[in-house]
Amino acid sequence: QGPQKKLLHGIEWTVAALSATVGLVAVVQSHNDAASGFIANLYSLHSWVGVFVIAMYLSQFAVGTCAFALDIPSIFTPAVKANVVMVHRFVGQFVYNLTAATILLGIQEKEGFIGCNYTVTKADTFPIQHFFDIPKVCRIGHFIGILVVLTTLCTNFALYSFEKAPHRNR
Repeated sequence: QGPQKKLLHGIEWTVAALSATVGLVAVVQSHNDAASGFIANLYSLHSWVGVFVIAMYLSQFAVGTCAFALDIPSIFTPAVKANVVMVHRFVGQFVYNLTAATILLGIQEKEGFIGCNYTVTKADTFPIQHFFDIPKVCRIGHFIGILVVLTTLCTNFALYSFEKAPHRNR
Protein backbone atom coordinates (compact mmCIF):
# COMPACT_ATOMS: atom_id res chain seq x y z
CA GLN A 1 0.00 0.00 0.00
CA GLY A 2 2.86 2.42 0.78
CA PRO A 3 4.56 2.35 -2.64
CA GLN A 4 1.19 2.65 -4.41
CA LYS A 5 0.30 5.71 -2.33
CA LYS A 6 3.66 7.29 -3.09
CA LEU A 7 3.23 6.61 -6.80
CA LEU A 8 -0.27 8.09 -6.81
CA HIS A 9 0.96 11.09 -4.81
CA GLY A 10 3.78 11.61 -7.31
CA ILE A 11 1.41 11.34 -10.26
CA GLU A 12 -0.97 13.87 -8.69
CA TRP A 13 1.87 16.31 -8.08
CA THR A 14 3.12 15.84 -11.64
CA VAL A 15 -0.34 16.52 -13.08
CA ALA A 16 -0.63 19.59 -10.85
CA ALA A 17 2.80 20.80 -12.02
CA LEU A 18 1.79 20.37 -15.66
CA SER A 19 -1.50 22.18 -15.03
CA ALA A 20 0.33 25.04 -13.31
CA THR A 21 2.73 25.26 -16.24
CA VAL A 22 -0.12 25.50 -18.74
CA GLY A 23 -1.78 28.15 -16.57
CA LEU A 24 1.37 30.22 -16.19
CA VAL A 25 2.10 30.09 -19.92
CA ALA A 26 -1.47 31.22 -20.65
CA VAL A 27 -1.17 34.13 -18.19
CA VAL A 28 2.16 35.32 -19.56
CA GLN A 29 0.91 35.04 -23.14
CA SER A 30 -2.27 36.96 -22.39
CA HIS A 31 -0.39 39.66 -20.47
CA ASN A 32 2.10 40.08 -23.32
CA ASP A 33 -0.42 40.14 -26.17
CA ALA A 34 -0.10 43.34 -28.17
CA ALA A 35 -3.55 42.89 -29.72
CA SER A 36 -5.39 43.03 -26.40
CA GLY A 37 -2.96 45.38 -24.67
CA PHE A 38 0.05 44.68 -22.51
CA ILE A 39 -0.44 43.97 -18.80
CA ALA A 40 2.32 43.84 -16.22
CA ASN A 41 2.96 40.31 -14.96
CA LEU A 42 3.86 41.04 -11.34
CA TYR A 43 1.67 43.99 -10.43
CA SER A 44 -0.59 42.40 -7.82
CA LEU A 45 -0.42 40.57 -4.53
CA HIS A 46 -2.06 37.65 -6.35
CA SER A 47 0.91 37.36 -8.70
CA TRP A 48 3.53 37.79 -5.97
CA VAL A 49 1.94 35.16 -3.74
CA GLY A 50 1.53 32.98 -6.82
CA VAL A 51 5.25 33.16 -7.57
CA PHE A 52 5.98 32.20 -3.97
CA VAL A 53 3.54 29.27 -4.22
CA ILE A 54 5.21 28.03 -7.41
CA ALA A 55 8.66 28.30 -5.80
CA MET A 56 7.50 26.41 -2.71
CA TYR A 57 5.76 23.84 -4.90
CA LEU A 58 8.86 23.21 -6.98
CA SER A 59 11.00 22.92 -3.84
CA GLN A 60 8.53 20.49 -2.33
CA PHE A 61 8.41 18.51 -5.57
CA ALA A 62 12.21 18.33 -5.79
CA VAL A 63 12.68 17.28 -2.17
CA GLY A 64 9.89 14.71 -2.38
CA THR A 65 11.28 13.25 -5.58
CA CYS A 66 14.84 13.05 -4.25
CA ALA A 67 13.97 11.78 -0.78
CA PHE A 68 11.16 9.38 -1.54
CA ALA A 69 10.97 8.53 -5.24
CA LEU A 70 14.64 8.21 -6.11
CA ASP A 71 15.39 6.65 -2.72
CA ILE A 72 19.11 7.44 -2.46
CA PRO A 73 20.11 5.61 0.74
CA SER A 74 23.54 7.23 0.98
CA ILE A 75 21.93 10.67 1.33
CA PHE A 76 18.45 9.92 2.62
CA THR A 77 19.02 7.53 5.47
CA PRO A 78 15.98 6.39 7.45
CA ALA A 79 16.74 9.03 10.09
CA VAL A 80 16.99 11.78 7.48
CA LYS A 81 13.82 10.56 5.77
CA ALA A 82 11.97 10.66 9.09
CA ASN A 83 12.90 14.32 9.49
CA VAL A 84 12.22 15.15 5.85
CA VAL A 85 8.77 13.57 5.93
CA MET A 86 7.68 15.79 8.84
CA VAL A 87 8.73 18.94 7.01
CA HIS A 88 7.37 17.57 3.73
CA ARG A 89 3.92 17.05 5.24
CA PHE A 90 3.88 20.52 6.77
CA VAL A 91 5.09 22.27 3.64
CA GLY A 92 2.72 20.27 1.44
CA GLN A 93 -0.29 21.38 3.44
CA PHE A 94 1.06 24.94 3.58
CA VAL A 95 1.45 25.01 -0.21
CA TYR A 96 -2.10 23.69 -0.59
CA ASN A 97 -3.51 26.36 1.73
CA LEU A 98 -1.46 29.10 0.10
CA THR A 99 -2.68 27.93 -3.30
CA ALA A 100 -6.24 28.41 -2.07
CA ALA A 101 -5.33 31.89 -0.82
CA THR A 102 -3.80 32.69 -4.21
CA ILE A 103 -6.99 31.58 -5.94
CA LEU A 104 -9.02 33.84 -3.65
CA LEU A 105 -6.67 36.76 -4.34
CA GLY A 106 -7.11 36.16 -8.07
CA ILE A 107 -10.89 36.15 -7.75
CA GLN A 108 -10.76 39.36 -5.74
CA GLU A 109 -8.46 40.95 -8.30
CA LYS A 110 -10.80 40.13 -11.19
CA GLU A 111 -13.81 41.32 -9.21
CA GLY A 112 -12.01 44.62 -8.73
CA PHE A 113 -11.63 44.96 -12.49
CA ILE A 114 -15.31 44.22 -13.02
CA GLY A 115 -16.50 46.56 -10.29
CA CYS A 116 -18.29 44.20 -7.96
CA ASN A 117 -20.15 46.72 -5.91
CA TYR A 118 -23.50 48.40 -5.66
CA THR A 119 -24.57 51.96 -5.01
CA VAL A 120 -25.83 52.94 -1.59
CA THR A 121 -27.33 56.27 -0.68
CA LYS A 122 -27.66 55.69 3.06
CA ALA A 123 -26.19 53.41 5.74
CA ASP A 124 -26.08 49.85 4.43
CA THR A 125 -27.41 48.22 7.61
CA PHE A 126 -29.20 45.34 5.87
CA PRO A 127 -26.83 44.47 3.01
CA ILE A 128 -28.60 41.25 2.01
CA GLN A 129 -31.32 43.39 0.45
CA HIS A 130 -28.74 44.43 -2.15
CA PHE A 131 -27.76 40.88 -3.06
CA PHE A 132 -29.23 41.13 -6.55
CA ASP A 133 -27.68 44.58 -7.04
CA ILE A 134 -24.29 42.87 -7.12
CA PRO A 135 -23.50 41.97 -10.76
CA LYS A 136 -24.25 38.32 -11.55
CA VAL A 137 -20.68 37.58 -12.61
CA CYS A 138 -19.53 38.86 -9.21
CA ARG A 139 -22.01 36.70 -7.32
CA ILE A 140 -20.65 33.74 -9.28
CA GLY A 141 -17.11 34.77 -8.32
CA HIS A 142 -18.17 35.04 -4.67
CA PHE A 143 -19.73 31.57 -4.86
CA ILE A 144 -16.57 30.10 -6.39
CA GLY A 145 -14.54 31.75 -3.63
CA ILE A 146 -16.76 30.20 -0.96
CA LEU A 147 -16.34 26.81 -2.67
CA VAL A 148 -12.55 27.24 -2.56
CA VAL A 149 -12.74 28.05 1.16
CA LEU A 150 -15.01 25.08 1.90
CA THR A 151 -12.89 22.71 -0.18
CA THR A 152 -9.77 23.87 1.64
CA LEU A 153 -11.50 23.46 5.00
CA CYS A 154 -12.62 19.92 4.14
CA THR A 155 -9.17 18.98 2.84
CA ASN A 156 -7.49 20.29 5.98
CA PHE A 157 -10.00 18.40 8.10
CA ALA A 158 -9.28 15.20 6.16
CA LEU A 159 -5.53 15.68 6.55
CA TYR A 160 -5.62 16.49 10.24
CA SER A 161 -4.44 13.65 12.43
CA PHE A 162 -6.99 13.59 15.24
CA GLU A 163 -5.57 10.48 16.85
CA LYS A 164 -2.30 12.33 17.42
CA ALA A 165 -3.96 15.41 18.85
CA PRO A 166 -3.23 16.02 22.52
CA HIS A 167 -6.05 14.97 24.80
CA ARG A 168 -7.04 16.91 27.86
CA ASN A 169 -8.17 15.23 31.02
CA ARG A 170 -11.41 16.76 32.20
